[in-house]
Amino acid sequence: MMKRFTRDDGRTLRVVKGFREQILHTPRISVQPKREWTDDDYRAAAGKKVRESERFVEQFSRLGGTLDGASVLEVGCGAGIDCLLMARHPIRSVVGIDISLPLCESGEKGARTRRLTREVLAVHGLGDSEAALRQLSVRFETMDATAMTFPDDGFDLIWSRAAMEHIIPPELALSEMARVVRPGGWIYHSIDPYYWLKGCHKGGLVDIPWAHARLTAAEYHHFVTESEGQDEAAKRSRHLQTLNQFTPRQWRKTLEAGPFEIVEWKEETHPLAEALLEEHPDVRETRLDGVETGDLTCGQVTVWMRNRAAPTDERTRQEEKQ
Repeated sequence: MMKRFTRDDGRTLRVVKGFREQILHTPRISVQPKREWTDDDYRAAAGKKVRESERFVEQFSRLGGTLDGASVLEVGCGAGIDCLLMARHPIRSVVGIDISLPLCESGEKGARTRRLTREVLAVHGLGDSEAALRQLSVRFETMDATAMTFPDDGFDLIWSRAAMEHIIPPELALSEMARVVRPGGWIYHSIDPYYWLKGCHKGGLVDIPWAHARLTAAEYHHFVTESEGQDEAAKRSRHLQTLNQFTPRQWRKTLEAGPFEIVEWKEETHPLAEALLEEHPDVRETRLDGVETGDLTCGQVTVWMRNRAAPTDERTRQEEKQ
């Protein structure tokens, strides 16, 4: 069993047997239904989704936003549960887009998604997803966030949760959001930065703590080839290429490059990452260039922005007529 791995610069990193499994089995309330889930798991996930939605609306209200009569868009809606919860408010319409919509899929994945949706809707006395879609002003569309088909200035609020780190290049999606949200409209993102403990997601975790923050792409591929074989190395390396490998500073720079006013920016330090960083102090000493110690523990960035772009010509003409 490999105990150390030597980087191209001659530095050696400890291989901690079982580290990947330790992270994967850390207790948490997941909102991604799994085959082995019990009734209690579905109830816990539903409760978490409801709490997150309520907290989101409270934050929006605190910043001076209003949902009354608003048209809202979720980018990367996944199961669509957040859209259904949002549609309970006095909005005009809710649209959710993603490159795939598990709520509408056949097979086991779709069935698990619909079961979680039923649990969430039951909290508010609503029926299944089909009944809720008939009652609420919500619709879903399969769509690429970097090439939206919506007209200009059509939304008052756009939000995404754990989606931007997957959209490459993010600049195209941000440009589209600036186009389809009205001038002065709101945009919210929660982002999982790449270099924290789980920023590489489960497909990138290996038995070198924070390997994605300490190894180059070539070194990472070499390590996984030695420890798990060529096929697994190719799969894990492809997975890392699907993620925006940004620090929180790089995310802020990217967002500030668009026509956005940042109203609120928060970086949340994750206690698990802090605790494990204390157990593995050598991680700090072998960070890749450009990665700071704080990047290793920042588990989430949340940002509220407003679109400061000027109205389009058509919107200007309509406002002048009024």
